[in-house]
Parts: sequence; structure tokens; C-alpha cells
Amino acid sequence: MPLLSVQNLSVEFESDDAAVRAVDDVSFHIEPGEIVGLVGESGCGKSVSTLAILGLLRQRGVTTRGAAFFDGNDLLALESERLRKLRGRRIALIFQDPLTSLNPYLTLEEQLCEVAEVHLGLSRRAARARAVELLTRVGIADAAQRLRGYPHQLSGGMRQRVCIAMALLCGPDLLIADEPTTMLDVTIQAQILELLRELRRSQDMSILFITHDLGVVSELADRVLVMYAGRVVEEALTQDLFREPLHPYSEALLKSTPRVDEAFGGRLHVIGGLPPRLGLASVRECTFAPRCTRVRDACRTEEPALTSVGSTRLRRCIAPLAEFRPLSEEEPRP
Repeated sequence: MPLLSVQNLSVEFESDDAAVRAVDDVSFHIEPGEIVGLVGESGCGKSVSTLAILGLLRQRGVTTRGAAFFDGNDLLALESERLRKLRGRRIALIFQDPLTSLNPYLTLEEQLCEVAEVHLGLSRRAARARAVELLTRVGIADAAQRLRGYPHQLSGGMRQRVCIAMALLCGPDLLIADEPTTMLDVTIQAQILELLRELRRSQDMSILFITHDLGVVSELADRVLVMYAGRVVEEALTQDLFREPLHPYSEALLKSTPRVDEAFGGRLHVIGGLPPRLGLASVRECTFAPRCTRVRDACRTEEPALTSVGSTRLRRCIAPLAEFRPLSEEEPRP
């Protein structure tokens, strides 16, 4: 039974022109102990999906539809108090921007210890010891001393590591990580990724890892969801996606990734055009059609359905599978 099962999730924002559908009929699941990568360019709906699942978009002007079952409970239907008890304790979120995630008026000790005191019932002394342990694990030296400081006294990378430690304080069953390593240098990034792998092994913790960094996904994720313009366009096991993508957008993303084995001066692949303006299109078509190199007339009249390819893959495309081939067989770049 999946730990998290998201079914037909849609999120709409009211605007002066019309409702803008930022997330459109998204479904996916995460098994216990599984790491799922959620990838796509900025604005495709990755972060909005997770905020909606956690009830952080319950406000005027936002409409959320669908269901998100976590351990048998529909998170989208839970009252705020019950949802608050799950957030932080069994489901933790690492926000993308640590500067806005931490309270500038409180010390790190006050912020980290509150999490352990509220959700685990620890005393302040035990909560502080737990905070020191997690700060040390995420690579912050002299953690006991750092706890007395304020967020503005830390670098951006150190603030992000504090946010990661805060998310891990209660040993959650599900960790949602929204680009947690973006602001870290490669050495600390490697330490954080190894920490997440170790936590998955030792605590059977599931992770939804949101990123635009395909290199990180290839190292960490068991399965990958590719989003474009608010919809999932492909789902596959990580090794299958990187070997042979079956959607033109997934293929273009992988070709656009710099490779160390390319000859110096090789030209990077570019995805031409711009993403669609969600909610303002007058004709229902494949959202990737204006930028697709395999576009057909049928692509401009209706949105393809998400269909199965074998037992472990899904894709939203009508182009014949024969048109796709493993990336290792692609012609070298000029």
C-alpha cells in the first residue's frame, strides 16, 4: 500500500483574466522507503503540488480538487488541526528559500527546539540535544554554539542546512524536499544526499525530491516524475528514463544537461520557445506541441492521455515509440 497516493490533483488560482490552473489532474504515489524525483522547469507546478497536498494553499482565491491519501487519510479533506499534527511530525517539508523559512526574530535554538517539544513532547534539554545532533549531521561545525545565533548570522548554505536539520528532527515517514541542495556547494551537497540515503536505509523514510538538477535525480531517486505546464508528462524508473526517455520534453531536458564527456566547445541542446500561459489557451492541445520536434496535427486538437508503457512507465504522448531511441545511440553534438 502506498504511503502517499495523490489522485487527480488540480490547483487553480483566480486572476483578473480567468482562473489559472497551475496543477492539472496530477496523480502519483510514493511507496514506503522510496525516493521519488519530481523534475521540470520553473513554473511547471512542482512546488504548488506539494504545498496543496500539505494544506498550505487553503486561502481565498485558490481552489484545490482531488485527493491525497497519506496512511489512509485524505490530506486535502482533513481539518486544519489534524493536518497540523501530521505536518512536522510524520510529514516534513524543506522549503526552497531558507531566508523566508526561518524566523529572523528567534534564535536557532528556539526554532529547532519548538519542533521537538511540540511534536515529540521532549523537554527543552532533550530537544536541544536532538537539535545539536541533527545540525552536526548536516555539516554545521560547533553546532551547540550556533544554536545561540540568529538566521542572519549564517550564510545562505548554512541556513539551508538548518532547515534540513529542522525537517529531520522528528524522523518523519515522508520528507518533501523542495530543491534543498540548490544553495549548497558540491561538497556539502554530496554530504546531504548521503544523509538522505542513510535515513532512507535506517528509518525506511520516503522522500519526494523536487529539483531541476537531473544529476542529483540520477544519484538519488528510484523513480522519476517529469512535469510540464502543470501536468505529469512521463513517469519511469530512474535508470529507464535516463537511458531512453519516451516523451519529447524528457528527451529535451536530458539532452540539455551538460556532460563532462563532451568535447570542449560542444554546443548544448536548446529547447526552443516558451512554456504556455496556463489557463489562457483558447484551443485544448498538447501543452508541449508548440515546442515539440515530433508534433503532429492531432497534437494540436486534444491533450494526449497519460498511458502505460509496460508495467513501470507512463507517458503523455502520441508519437510512436519507434521514434525514440536510447540516448547513447544519439548522434554526437556538433
